[in-house]
Amino acid sequence: MKHMISKDLLFDLYDKCLGSLDAPFRAMGEEVARIAKVGAVSFWMENIGAPGALVRLGFHSDIKQDELAQEDHRIALRVHKAQEEISGTARLPKGTALAYWGVPVVSGRVQLTLIFWSTKQFSQDEVAGFRSLLTYIERLVDVVFSSDLFGDRRVTRELQMAQLMQRQLMPKLENSKACASLAFRSLPAHELGGDYVDVLSYPKGIVGLTLADAMGSGVPAALVMLMARTIFRQLIKSVASPSQVLSDLNRTFMSEIVHLNTFVTQFYGVFEPGTKRLLYANAGHVSPLLLRKETGEVAPLPSKGVALGVKADAKYPSFAVQLKEGDILVIYSDGLAEARNEENVQFGAEGIARTLLNYQEYDADGICDGLIHDMFKHAPIQQDDISMIVIKP
Repeated sequence: MKHMISKDLLFDLYDKCLGSLDAPFRAMGEEVARIAKVGAVSFWMENIGAPGALVRLGFHSDIKQDELAQEDHRIALRVHKAQEEISGTARLPKGTALAYWGVPVVSGRVQLTLIFWSTKQFSQDEVAGFRSLLTYIERLVDVVFSSDLFGDRRVTRELQMAQLMQRQLMPKLENSKACASLAFRSLPAHELGGDYVDVLSYPKGIVGLTLADAMGSGVPAALVMLMARTIFRQLIKSVASPSQVLSDLNRTFMSEIVHLNTFVTQFYGVFEPGTKRLLYANAGHVSPLLLRKETGEVAPLPSKGVALGVKADAKYPSFAVQLKEGDILVIYSDGLAEARNEENVQFGAEGIARTLLNYQEYDADGICDGLIHDMFKHAPIQQDDISMIVIKP
């Protein structure tokens, strides 16, 4: 690849990317791979719902290696953490050696991470060409994030402030003694989301975990979510029975939304890292899935209870599950399972189960990213809010 890039190539890059209204970064990855003559290209951005974690915006690969996506995530995390150019050779589990070159993409509006992959080592001339191309990529990223490409989804100043407020409400796992076995993600489908995740630290290392989903999406759901979270935080003062917490939450919520036609589904559990025991109750939320390492079986946790805001005297019985080392529990919102591809086929509990089996050797963070990667591979366009909590003791 020459140091200088022709204007025709750059025109093609801009034209293909800006002409893709649904997935500009997927189009950008494909065009950048063609121009740079590399085997694979990926673009990553920090997850607004989990600082330090990454979400893949676009991934184009002509390299037929299933393990590449996992290795790509590992290299992207290294580049993001170091905030500098990194290159080397990665040896995949099946013995294939691939060269990589990763670099931060710093534009005026956002910071991304870019990774190039090839089946052969990059020459100095090729790397020089990559750096030359990077200047144009940075400009194009600015155009994408500042233009009206997304029509009604363009983020206004007021929505940006609301997004910031939602991010500030996300839990800080570093305050939890169990953070090594816990991870979460929350990806709104629109500028504001109707899901919320919370992690509470109690004495003796005990952790409270909740994931809720307000009816609808966008701004209305976000307002209901904020109301529900505020009530939840006011009620949670100690390690109370999950059954009692959801019952109290439902009664208070009913009085607040008596004139609103809405509801919230919510899972709440108390996890003891020392004993690996989870006590939980469920208010109409999708049942979490548990992978047993010993048998390789994936099954939903038993649960019973209607959504919050449906019935004033609703009962929410508590259940208990004993986890073992290496087991994986994923608590998730229905947006993950209900993601549909072009054939209208859902990712489903089956897709989640496959991902848990494929990523079972990863830590909780890696499993979260694996779920996001596989879901977007199945359904590239996100239609609903997606949130998850993963526990791997």
